[in-house]
Amino acid sequence: MNTKEKARHNILSFIQSKDRVLLLTGTHQYKKHILALSVILSKSLPSAIILFRVNDARNIGRILSPILKLTNNPTIGSPINIKGGHKLYVDTINRRSWSSSPSDIDLAIVYPVDSLNFKNGHDCVQDLIDRNPKKVFLISCDDDRDFTWIDQFNPVRAIYDAEEEDPEYHKRVIDLLSSVPSEEIPKGLPGYAKSIPPEYLVQIPLCRKCGCARWATLNVPYPGKSALRSAPIGK
Repeated sequence: MNTKEKARHNILSFIQSKDRVLLLTGTHQYKKHILALSVILSKSLPSAIILFRVNDARNIGRILSPILKLTNNPTIGSPINIKGGHKLYVDTINRRSWSSSPSDIDLAIVYPVDSLNFKNGHDCVQDLIDRNPKKVFLISCDDDRDFTWIDQFNPVRAIYDAEEEDPEYHKRVIDLLSSVPSEEIPKGLPGYAKSIPPEYLVQIPLCRKCGCARWATLNVPYPGKSALRSAPIGK
């Protein structure tokens, strides 16, 4: 059973390890990031600079208030002073907000990471890694997405389910996840590409002036931009 204490132990072990990226999933949709942040604040070195990347600026207060007890909605680019000398900055998965965040950070959190996919996830996570954090936490809300695009970052995995604390809620989430498609089909696919599983599709730009592009089929599931850029011809 993927209990809270087991998840806490795994998060703590990750913080104490040499690994850099953690993927935290599970049926406790709205408590995983709270658990992770509570462990981070209690176990991180004093005066850590933390960057919390959310899916939408309108959700910042709702996401952070349960643990930080905020009275006002935080502003992107403005630090939140936290007990222990920590400073927490917030931006979003929209790259236009990234310039408001510090270029050097100690820890990074993305929640909910299911707002990203194999098309835009690489750039978002790579931007965080380029800021030289010691640890990057990728945390899901809903697990109805394909997270294999995260494999390119070699993540440690942890799971926090609601089964022990709220079995009925856990079952409802499981039932919901089993009733929705596990893959996102890109919009506007031409007829020749519709029969290809989404994880094997890649779009190739042919003309920078008119934006003309074609869809191609990979011989392996999409491995991420880093792997594509470094792959030798013919691989």
